[in-house]
Amino acid sequence: MLPLLESLESPEPPQALDLEDLERRLTLQEEKLSATITANAPNDLMLSIRRDTDRALGPYSRKMDAGQRALLEKQYQQKRLYDAFRVPRLSLFYLV
Repeated sequence: MLPLLESLESPEPPQALDLEDLERRLTLQEEKLSATITANAPNDLMLSIRRDTDRALGPYSRKMDAGQRALLEKQYQQKRLYDAFRVPRLSLFYLV
């Protein structure tokens, strides 16, 4: 038998994937990626994103506490940075 075919054969059935652990690992990698992108993004881009964030969340700010606003700002800014650099989300929830 060809070596390639031998490597594809599995004497045992594959084990069930631990999807929760996989999601944790993807989240960890995404956090590292986000930190790197944020640290290396041009200042002009970051300033533009922060202005857009303030405009988008401004009307709703009074209805949110500080923690909610901070979380939404972080999510909005991360999405904009990922879009700007064409980086896909690293999560099982975004796979189609």
